[in-house]
Amino acid sequence: MEYDICSIGSALVDLTFKIDDEFVKQIEQKGIVKGGMTLIEKDDQNELVEELIQSGKIPDKACGGSATNSVVAASLFGSSCFMSCIVGDDENGKFYLEDLSQNGINHNSNLINSEMPSGQCLVMVSDDAERTMCTNLGINSEFSAQNVDEEIIKNSNYLFLEGYLLASPEGFDSFKKAFNLAKKYNVKVALSLSDIFIVNTFKEELKELISISCDLIFCNEGEASEFANSNSEEEIFKFFKNYSPKLLVTQGPKGCIGYDEEGPINIPGIEANAIDTNGAGDMFAGAVISSLNQSKNLKQSAEFGCFAASKIVQNSGPRLIQEEYVKIKENFSSY
Repeated sequence: MEYDICSIGSALVDLTFKIDDEFVKQIEQKGIVKGGMTLIEKDDQNELVEELIQSGKIPDKACGGSATNSVVAASLFGSSCFMSCIVGDDENGKFYLEDLSQNGINHNSNLINSEMPSGQCLVMVSDDAERTMCTNLGINSEFSAQNVDEEIIKNSNYLFLEGYLLASPEGFDSFKKAFNLAKKYNVKVALSLSDIFIVNTFKEELKELISISCDLIFCNEGEASEFANSNSEEEIFKFFKNYSPKLLVTQGPKGCIGYDEEGPINIPGIEANAIDTNGAGDMFAGAVISSLNQSKNLKQSAEFGCFAASKIVQNSGPRLIQEEYVKIKENFSSY
């Protein structure tokens, strides 16, 4: 079978809580960076979850993982998608695989009997709609190059990768195999840098990977500045052009900037009453890649991405119900 998009990423189940400024101060004292992603041990994550539940907070449970959120969006916008990931033989693992199937996404994951649980992400949304994530990778840390399927990549138009997976022990080797296979079969590669923590920690690994093959890079302003070691838009673009012919830098409510072979791109933001930014970047990437697969250029695709992202931030959680994706596509046509 041929796919528009195949993806490799961490399989995570999100537990999302609303938190107040006082709790933000508490987690910052524990070294958790507000607005970022922090890797955390399972016991420490459980302790935070228990503390929130004891205070009367009720979590929203949903399947997450950055690449998965993007692929779900792409699938519901009309692209055929495949997900490479691993889950444990537990409640979260079953929940995750069922979610992929319900959203029309094929996968190569089985429930693995392991002492490691399925991955879980604690998402805390503060009053300013900023999301702070504490992630326990669980069995995702066992993802290896053996889980990278050559036939799937060979028969795909795009390979979409999330930088988060580099945090797993064999993430780099897995990515290197995937990048080389994409190059071998002339499959376009799109990479999300994912988080400033990933850029800080794996800068040289990222450079090596995108030197193999890369057609499009997604990042936000902080990640772009950190990777290019500059706050200058001109210098940032100059740096990334050494690695990729296309770049999109999201700017939150201000929209996005970037470039392609036709020149610079500047898409203004769309006014929205944001209550939760979790999943906004994932929605943006999924919408863009789906649009590119439908023969739109990068500017048109980025416009659709900004439109879609403006809708997700008005809801709680990283996903919308399936019918909303259809409405987004229909409404954008007349926007």
